[in-house]
Amino acid sequence: TPHHSDNRLYQCVLYLAPGDYHCFHSPVNWTVETRRHFPGELLSVSPGIVKKIQSLFCLNERVTYIGKWRHGFFSMTAVGATNVGSVKVDIDPELSTNTRKWEADTFHQKTLNPAVHINKGEYFGEFNLGSTIVLVFEAPENFQFNFVSEGDTVMVGRPIL
Repeated sequence: TPHHSDNRLYQCVLYLAPGDYHCFHSPVNWTVETRRHFPGELLSVSPGIVKKIQSLFCLNERVTYIGKWRHGFFSMTAVGATNVGSVKVDIDPELSTNTRKWEADTFHQKTLNPAVHINKGEYFGEFNLGSTIVLVFEAPENFQFNFVSEGDTVMVGRPIL
């Protein structure tokens, strides 16, 4: 996908409370090219804690899938949390999270060869309990999310992008 100079970088944080649905689905049609697994802490990701601990999503164990969609760069990150270190992803059976041994300031990268096409709405993975999904992606300057306001409840099958 060629880069368009009018594109901007967007982010969307989706908090999954312990009582929520624990699977996550692809919000768009995209091609996954790379996985980066960042071992780390497993701190609570509840909204109150996230506001108090700067860069919490960079401290916690997380798995980022990187690729392209129709507007350019697209990534989806599953962030581990207290009692929720286990992340399972269908396209990545080798992934092993929450192993209790990790190195600081590093990550483990895997190139998916061939790259994997994922359809919008397709099951992607799951947490052992709730946690957080962070989307970072390129889109045109006039891009609009399908939310009414921050804090809206997202239901399975409801488009967000």
